[in-house]
Amino acid sequence: MPVEYQLVTLTAADGHHHDALFVIDERAARRRMRMTGRRTACMHVHGIMGNFLVGTLRFLPAPLAREGFPVLIVETRMGNIGQLVGPGIFDLARRDLTAGADWLRAEGWDHLISMGYSSGAALSTRWAATEHVPWLRGLALLGAPWGLPEAMEARAAHWGARPTYDEIYTRAEQVVGDPAGADADRLFVVEHSRGPSTQPKDSEVYTYRTWWHSRGPTATAAKTHLQIAQVRAPVLLIQGTEDQVVDPSEVDRLAGVARGGGNTKVDIEMIEGADHFFAGREFSTIQALVRWLREHA
Repeated sequence: MPVEYQLVTLTAADGHHHDALFVIDERAARRRMRMTGRRTACMHVHGIMGNFLVGTLRFLPAPLAREGFPVLIVETRMGNIGQLVGPGIFDLARRDLTAGADWLRAEGWDHLISMGYSSGAALSTRWAATEHVPWLRGLALLGAPWGLPEAMEARAAHWGARPTYDEIYTRAEQVVGDPAGADADRLFVVEHSRGPSTQPKDSEVYTYRTWWHSRGPTATAAKTHLQIAQVRAPVLLIQGTEDQVVDPSEVDRLAGVARGGGNTKVDIEMIEGADHFFAGREFSTIQALVRWLREHA
């Protein structure tokens, strides 16, 4: 029986509708249920792009499904043009994850592994730290930043971003605090934000409002290091050694914060030679995640 893909529509508590893709190998899922007595599913949150072309969404779900771990890929209000047109407010996106978890629960899955990639790792951590989910059995973070605001500020300084991080902050503070709010949803481009060129691949686009709530210095919800100490489920941090978006040293610091909060089940897997997209290191990444899932899920 091949891997199957099921399109799901989720409705968050505030009425926002979002698509999700459920990836499952029925035979493998039944086999794992007989082996463990548990019906375990994973919920995977995308990075900044919110699509299947970059990062872990392009290679993880099907292999996990074949191992007996079905994956619900949740689209959130942060995905695709969410950060451009206004609804992509970081902390509100927790509601989209709750809708995904509720759907899985209603479908009969009784053990949950929350997974996130890049900015989705920050969001998954915030959700696991603040939502009461008794059936959460693990949190797997791939390419997780110390914090989205800190990561952007560091990249901006490294690549000489235009406008600078401080210039954006000064402008955003003015317009987001304006009661009229006319300019808060105005688009702006940050060149040299992710690389040395002015090409789109090295640039980022936000509205002032979405930047303020996800990349601004007061966006505490988007600072992974302020959230991870509250997570009680086992945590896996997967990090590439050649990541140029997230400094590889951040993984040890995050693990230290999690352990300092009393979590005794925090593991790190360094993927040698992997960049932020795990390009060319997909198999090693899958192996590391599957080993951890077999132990904890």
